[in-house]
Amino acid sequence: MSFLILLKSNLKRLTKSKSTIIATIIVPFIVVLSFGFLFKSLIGADNENVIVNSDKGSYSNEFVKEIQTNTKIKIYDKDTATEKLKKKNISEFYEIPEDFSDKIEKGEKPQIISYKLGSNSDLGNFQLNADSLINNMLLKNEFKSNGKDITLKALSYKEANISVIGKDKTNFGDAMVLNLIISFALFSSIGISMDLFHLNEQNIIVRSFTTANKPRVIIGAILGALFIISALSYSFIYILSALVNSPSMLTKAPIAILNIICLALVSLSLGILVTRVVKRENYINVVLQIIVGVTCFVGGSFMPYDFLPKSVTAFSKFTPQYWALQSINTQKPEYALVVVLFSLVLFTAGTFKVKRIA
Repeated sequence: MSFLILLKSNLKRLTKSKSTIIATIIVPFIVVLSFGFLFKSLIGADNENVIVNSDKGSYSNEFVKEIQTNTKIKIYDKDTATEKLKKKNISEFYEIPEDFSDKIEKGEKPQIISYKLGSNSDLGNFQLNADSLINNMLLKNEFKSNGKDITLKALSYKEANISVIGKDKTNFGDAMVLNLIISFALFSSIGISMDLFHLNEQNIIVRSFTTANKPRVIIGAILGALFIISALSYSFIYILSALVNSPSMLTKAPIAILNIICLALVSLSLGILVTRVVKRENYINVVLQIIVGVTCFVGGSFMPYDFLPKSVTAFSKFTPQYWALQSINTQKPEYALVVVLFSLVLFTAGTFKVKRIA
């Protein structure tokens, strides 16, 4: 009971601190939300594919219906699409040719015509998905001619657990927002360490030992409050950012929040360790910035892991950020246990008596 009372008291102390609220909630939320809006505005138009259907047959309508299940599209007539391309309102559009249905009927593979600004020849997700769908339509028609009725769904790569991967700008934007949240969660160790340092410097913790409460209860309540504030703040930022900027992030929310909570434990443990080792206030900030900065870079939360050189990725698995990102991206909650292991190692190394902090 005394633990809960002390925990509540410490939570009140932290939430009444303007510096804590600004550093832990307001600044991270503004930065994450701003970057989310920026990525959304930059990729929003590019992520929507414009289609011109010049074919009058049934197969082109079937193609449009099926492609809409996994691709965001808008349909225009050719004159409108061409005008939008000339005015640079869109960067490209795709035309279903007039002989699309005829070629499918004959068992020949039609080609989707692409009109682009510039000479970029990269295959995006639309072209990869379209090519896959056309192949399936040809297979379906061949089965039909042999008296076998089969659906496109049964032929799809998704049903066969094979994924066609292209450059998905929306996923890149979501990844950058997630990376920001993870980085902020680790940098919160600076605030945790400074709070412990000031409590010790003012002899607040030592004086509290003169009360009837046991030292472990007092320490537990202080650390518990710091952990709760950090975990709840960044979980809240993730959910709010997902609701405002990218609803697709909500599908990963359970495992993302699990890993954010685990990273809050890492942040707390790191703060404890550095507070014990470093004796001067101005050095605490510098040491933590270096440690967190380096691990965020190596772990892939400053820059997407795929963009890192091999000489760096060789060390990525030695950082909690790497395992948290792997857990979220692959939706494997068991990887979060590795993040917890990092926190336990740091906590064990930083286990201390309050009188030894300073």
